[in-house]
Amino acid sequence: MSHAEPHPTPSESVLEACTLQALAEELDDSAPAISFLSTYLSMLPGRILRISTGLCLRDADASMDAVLSLKISSAMVGALETENQCRALEIMIRGDHFDSAVLALPALQNSTDRFFAEGPQLLVKAQGSLRQGQGQ
Repeated sequence: MSHAEPHPTPSESVLEACTLQALAEELDDSAPAISFLSTYLSMLPGRILRISTGLCLRDADASMDAVLSLKISSAMVGALETENQCRALEIMIRGDHFDSAVLALPALQNSTDRFFAEGPQLLVKAQGSLRQGQGQ
């Protein structure tokens, strides 16, 4: 965490841009990476609902499936905070600590809410940086 810039821009606080850049380079095209980010953003509310429902029902399989899905897709777009929170929930679910997982859920909800709210700005910034990266 850099102390040179005390107020990072919203997109810097939720997205590690080099991760999305690496995905675009691996695909040799920025369009699928942008499409993946857009799909990720649109699916966030539903994924949180699936996690919440699974945890409240104490359904280990449903909870784990939902958490792993969000963790992996978060890693692919560079949503490191969300990925780390999912990793923590995964450990709680594996340990059958549903009460702790339910208590940890609001932090994940806040993280994904911020990401979702910043979605349009994230997409614009990602499109600009990926296009610039392809031009070099």
